Amino acid sequence: MEQTEKQEQSKKMPTVSIVIPVYNAERFLWACIDSIQAQTFKDWEVILVDDGSTDNSPAICDRIVRNDKRFSVIHKENGGVSNARNDGIEAATGKYLMFVDADDNLYPTCIEKLIETKELYHTDLVLCGYERFRADWKQQYLFAQYSVVLMKSLPEYLMTFTEARVNLFGVSIWGKLYRMDIIRDNELRFDPEITYEEDCDFNLRYYEHISSVAAVSDVLYRYRQSDTSLSKAYRKDTFRFLVHGFNNRCALLEKNGLHEHLPKLESILMLVVKATCIKIVSANLTAKERLAEYRTLMSFPETLQAARCEIRQKSGMTRKIAFAIRRKSPRLLCLTMDLWKIADRLMDRINAIRYRIMYGKKQA
Repeated sequence: MEQTEKQEQSKKMPTVSIVIPVYNAERFLWACIDSIQAQTFKDWEVILVDDGSTDNSPAICDRIVRNDKRFSVIHKENGGVSNARNDGIEAATGKYLMFVDADDNLYPTCIEKLIETKELYHTDLVLCGYERFRADWKQQYLFAQYSVVLMKSLPEYLMTFTEARVNLFGVSIWGKLYRMDIIRDNELRFDPEITYEEDCDFNLRYYEHISSVAAVSDVLYRYRQSDTSLSKAYRKDTFRFLVHGFNNRCALLEKNGLHEHLPKLESILMLVVKATCIKIVSANLTAKERLAEYRTLMSFPETLQAARCEIRQKSGMTRKIAFAIRRKSPRLLCLTMDLWKIADRLMDRINAIRYRIMYGKKQA
């Protein structure tokens, strides 16, 4: 009798569980769901986790569940994306696990190709190429030009963190197929205390339990780049989480005998410092507040450590930012970024004029 029950449970178990945290996502949620329902691979379940949405998202989730039994929904009080994903993991019954953001899309063969690659090469993780997009713009990113890149050791995969071109492949949780048994056996969950780059924190702990990775070169995941997203908006607590992730990546590389590659991580951190400076100067802050933010940024020893790598940076702006940091001068950094902002606005106007001239010629 017990054996029969286990067989029945095994039959009902979907191949893939897809966890989608939902928070005020009514604008894009239908497109996300449509892209999953259009998958060529059909043996999946979706766990929608409504994280206390105040828009029409809860009603949309309920409607989806009524119309397609492969969907289920968890309604909960708002507790942040990490708690939402953890609830989704608890509810998942599949052999494999995927995370999808509610404003993103999948290309139709996404799940099929990830599963096909996993079953063919028996790796502990499979990832794919992705596309960043907005309403009027898109750009594709490939891990490599080959159809499949097979990495047969963890150190080989960790080299991903040492190249700016592919760094996000290691950081992000979307566009990946995880083994559910590794997650269950090691009780891996998202840390609710980490509210920025929480996906990388989860990945680093998952990576400690794997020995092989396959990367599909096909672009299969569509990542919506919204100007109002958390990744774009400036938050005062962001940089400390980025430093936390940087230190954890360094520790994992050291643990796996990749000490000589740590300077490459520092160079990438310098690009993060530059991006943070741009967010600060672009935020709605007073001059005094901006100066305070630059001072805080420069208070991290990791910032100075990264600034010493400026000789490897190609961008003149990055070198100027690094120079101000090495001089330990928040005012010089503030002046550098104010000048950059003026130049950036001027370039935008010049480009707008060029486009008008080009458009006028085409019309003529």
